[in-house]
Amino acid sequence: MEDKPFSMTVTEWYAAIATESDTTAEAVTTILDAHGVKPQSVLPRARTLNIKAIHLEGLKLTTEGAERFSFEWSELSDGIWALLSQGNSKGKSSILSTIKAALQGRFPGNIKRDVWSWIDALRLTFTIDHVCYSISLQKEAGETDPVKAVAILVRFQDDAEVSLYQGSAGDGLKGAMEDLFMDELGFDHFHAYKKAKDIVVEHGWPTMSSAFFIAGPGPAIFGDHIEDGMPIRLIQLFIGLPWISTYTAISTALKRTQNVYQKAVMQAASAKAKTASRAEELDLQLETRRNELAKLPDRSKLRSELGRLDGALALAQADVTTLRNKLTTTRTIAQEAATAFTEASRRLQQAKDEVAAGYVFRKLKPVCCPACETGFAPDRFEAAESTACGLCGNSNLQDSEDSGTDLAAIEAAVRDADIARKTAGAAVRAAEAELEQAEASRAVYLHDLRETELVLASSDNTNSLELEIAKLEGRLEELRTDTTSALEVTSAPSDDTLRILQSAEKLTKVMMDALQTKLMSELEREVFGLTERFGVRNLSSFSFKAHKMAMTQGGVETTFSGLNSGENLRMRVATALATLKVARSSGFGRHPGLIVLDSPAASEMSPEDFTALLGAVSTTVEEIPGIQVLVGALLRPELEPVIPANHRRVALGTSGLF
Repeated sequence: MEDKPFSMTVTEWYAAIATESDTTAEAVTTILDAHGVKPQSVLPRARTLNIKAIHLEGLKLTTEGAERFSFEWSELSDGIWALLSQGNSKGKSSILSTIKAALQGRFPGNIKRDVWSWIDALRLTFTIDHVCYSISLQKEAGETDPVKAVAILVRFQDDAEVSLYQGSAGDGLKGAMEDLFMDELGFDHFHAYKKAKDIVVEHGWPTMSSAFFIAGPGPAIFGDHIEDGMPIRLIQLFIGLPWISTYTAISTALKRTQNVYQKAVMQAASAKAKTASRAEELDLQLETRRNELAKLPDRSKLRSELGRLDGALALAQADVTTLRNKLTTTRTIAQEAATAFTEASRRLQQAKDEVAAGYVFRKLKPVCCPACETGFAPDRFEAAESTACGLCGNSNLQDSEDSGTDLAAIEAAVRDADIARKTAGAAVRAAEAELEQAEASRAVYLHDLRETELVLASSDNTNSLELEIAKLEGRLEELRTDTTSALEVTSAPSDDTLRILQSAEKLTKVMMDALQTKLMSELEREVFGLTERFGVRNLSSFSFKAHKMAMTQGGVETTFSGLNSGENLRMRVATALATLKVARSSGFGRHPGLIVLDSPAASEMSPEDFTALLGAVSTTVEEIPGIQVLVGALLRPELEPVIPANHRRVALGTSGLF
């Protein structure tokens, strides 16, 4: 690795990280992929971006009325080109802002709101390594919402026209332009970690393309963004450092992982004492609630008992019903037996009465005939006992023995009926006793059931106590889990992810350092020389640091933010030119060769300094083929020897460029 610090292959890189972190290449690949780290080991090659033409048209509204306008600037190529005027507010900045908005796909961008509303059609034609592209936009004049504009992105190659995007000029167009340039220029996103919000952000084409445009002083020495160390990151990208996007992704992932780990450790440490105290408090509350619950009826058991009682009551009711039916049947039988006994007794009595009546009549000695009242002879019944009826003389009388036999049979029937009656009566009393016992059992079950229902229906806080107990138990379990997790975090300083990310950052930085030191030293020399030529006075030292630019001016250490507006602009232009020059001279820089300067002489720049600036720009253009510089400036004599006449568009007097 020491022999070829920046030409290590991806496979060698994975293997080196695995060795350093004491793990396997497969584990390294898995963890780096999970954190979005893409190895970028190959030295890049520069692509060339040139603006070829810009067309604007629309309806211009002024105090004097509405006027249709059209602007066309075509047949542009590499070299230095200028939009010039003899006064301000002639449209130079609007045209350059339109170029920036079109390249970024971000409308209206920095286009003035009134100018943006005037435009109803625009088209920008550009090339990337001689492949031609066109981005066009149409909308209603007066419309300011980019979503209501229709944009078309087209590529022209080998006599073919390929539509890359057609749709709204909103987010869809931004994405299409970013995809195009990031792919064609060989760029990759920069990642940065926002510790305060615990988020990872990506910087893509809008951030990178901002380095092509300089419109006066700005907060960043390179590009428009100062957050996340973007100026130095963009410089590293454009001068061609391999692994730079990989390094930023690793660094971001490591910072985030470390922050998550540190926060977990701190939270575990601060929560540990609170956990024990809180657990004791919860245990006390739990014991209190359990004691309160123990004093209350066990509603679960009562519900089970309610079901049992309900079943027993149903059985008891069935027994009562059966016994009632049995009693009814028994009573019917008893009633029938009593009726039979009464009937037998009646028949016995009747038989006895009949026997007695016959005897009486046979003993009668009437004195006269009942029919004619003729008196009988005195000796009619006295001679001897006669077997004939003394009244009518009938001698065929029933034998008294037969009568006795019938009477005995009837008496036997009476006795049988009496036995049946008494048996039936005993059966009725037994059935009544069984029914009474069954009804008593049912009454017990019914009473117990109603008592249980009353208890269950009564209001109490059993449910709330059970819910509170469950919550307390859950909170206690959660506290124990948190404590366990905290102990695991504290006891795991050799986490695989941390080790792999730390090893990857260390090795990738080592691979970058040798080449970075050489290129950054060259860049610092170029910037230092240009700033002196541009009129930054008393500058004795200058260097780029990780997140700032350090310099000594007039014997005092200062930074880029400490410069006045004129020095700020000079330093920005010097850094842009120096970055482009170093990128192209190395043979593997990524700078596409486009620089747009808007009104560089506006910030307290003397004619001599402006001349030096344009001279440096012209020299850079002459030395490096393919690069293109667009300048918007006031028409000044210093421009005559620098910008060819056919490379100028000039607005004279009160006229505007459109």
